[in-house]
Amino acid sequence: MRAALHAIRPDEAPLPPTLAATATKGWTEHDSGAYLLRNLSDGTSPDGDLHAYEANINSQEIPRGNDVAELLGVSLAYARACLRQARKPVTALFSISEPYDDVIPVTTTVTFWADRGTRVEGFEDDLRPLMLLSTANTDFLYACTEDHEKVMADTAEALTAQGLSREESVRKVNEFWGLPSRRWALLYGDWIGRQPGEHWAGLITTA
Repeated sequence: MRAALHAIRPDEAPLPPTLAATATKGWTEHDSGAYLLRNLSDGTSPDGDLHAYEANINSQEIPRGNDVAELLGVSLAYARACLRQARKPVTALFSISEPYDDVIPVTTTVTFWADRGTRVEGFEDDLRPLMLLSTANTDFLYACTEDHEKVMADTAEALTAQGLSREESVRKVNEFWGLPSRRWALLYGDWIGRQPGEHWAGLITTA
């Protein structure tokens, strides 16, 4: 699956008409406070668990394809298009059904829910490959785990100790990890955690 993520083309994939329509129609807020994709709202009411209700209503299976990278590219384009329409912090969860015995197609399902400041539990134990995107505010744009975020925070702190402002330090950290070759080879390969923040701060200031 990681190889398929590497293979995604940099330009966003064109969306099938049904997915494009869902993204274009945007969001609506239910009387209960649930935040729903307007095109997927079915007129039902939640039983009290807004997160489960949103995840159920806002769940969309992406049409199957024989090219895994293309399927993931469409899934990402759909999620981003929907997230751009959101007027409050929203998380998108990708669940990916990997093929058995290398037989394709695979499927992806993209599910959305509003961020309400509480941690979502349980999905880490899912056996399927998962991926999250969110519009919630964050300092470090490319952190995938709490360990990544800690190293980036330590790096920013080390840069601040060298005399940079906090804003400039965070900008430099994001700029450093934003370079695709570093993200794929060092960040997503977990090299980031093998060195302390001071090491990465030194590379940033000498690059």
